Amino acid sequence: MLASIVISGPHEFIEQLVEEREIDPVPMKVSENSVNAYRLRPNRNLTALGFNVRAVFGFAPNDDMFTQKSGGGEALHQVYGVVVIAGKEAVSERIHEMGSPATVNEVMPLVMSAVVCEK
Repeated sequence: MLASIVISGPHEFIEQLVEEREIDPVPMKVSENSVNAYRLRPNRNLTALGFNVRAVFGFAPNDDMFTQKSGGGEALHQVYGVVVIAGKEAVSERIHEMGSPATVNEVMPLVMSAVVCEK
């Protein structure tokens, strides 16, 4: 459960999940803007906001923890979060109830959403 993780930024977020062996330490994908996506380790049941987590992502400029794409458009700020199995509306409602500043992006309509935290 992600609620037990103390988060002060993307580095700490990813580092704690790797140390707890929740996610693989090597990103499964690095997007054009260098955001790193991590796969959950086998037989892990990670949840966030009461929803099952499908993937974790993060990036911080000039942080050696994150793979950076050369020549791609680099993210200008720190970003981290999770992709959950739930529609955008349900996730947005939960975020609103908690009073969180996180935003929600639709990944797959009615099926998956990304909870995005930015610094």
